Amino acid sequence: MSNDYDNPQARSSGLVGVIKLLAASVIVLVASLALLVVIDVIPGSVFGEFAKKALLVASIVILASAAIALLMRGRK
Repeated sequence: MSNDYDNPQARSSGLVGVIKLLAASVIVLVASLALLVVIDVIPGSVFGEFAKKALLVASIVILASAAIALLMRGRK
């Protein structure tokens, strides 16, 4: 019986999972803000400010995660 963790191709990258989770979180956040703009809970100018900040934070976390993944990768 074979274990999937013995096969390097079967293992998923932790970096890809982090990026997908972060991207999904940002999409939900921006969609929620857009919904609040549509129902007039927050003004449109605030939406642009929050959306820009959310995208910048996501970019920083993605780049930091990629850098950490590259540093943690073992040389063979």
